[in-house]
Amino acid sequence: MSRRGTAEKRTAKSDPIFRNRLVNMVVNRIMKDGKKSLAYQILYRAVKKIQQKTETNPLLVLRQAIRRVTPNIGVKTRRNKKGSTRKVPIEIGSKQGRALAIRWLLEASQ
Repeated sequence: MSRRGTAEKRTAKSDPIFRNRLVNMVVNRIMKDGKKSLAYQILYRAVKKIQQKTETNPLLVLRQAIRRVTPNIGVKTRRNKKGSTRKVPIEIGSKQGRALAIRWLLEASQ
């Protein structure tokens, strides 16, 4: 048993313009070398383009994209008694799935 107490769960802060935690999560993934203001500029420019092209709420478009990409099941490698390895399907939680979806969207957009 550890001597330290358990770490408190911290909720992600919301961004200054949209007041949305999802936007802040995306900004934190975009950010490189601690340049958060540049990451905000990149995201807000993209949101503005979405607003102009689709004429709908850009946050709904972002949420819908992340919801479509979010995985439900992943695979994990397990080793059996004889020493051979195999892939076993496991369920992915909502937070982990959302993090994977954001990562995949940003990789595809680059």
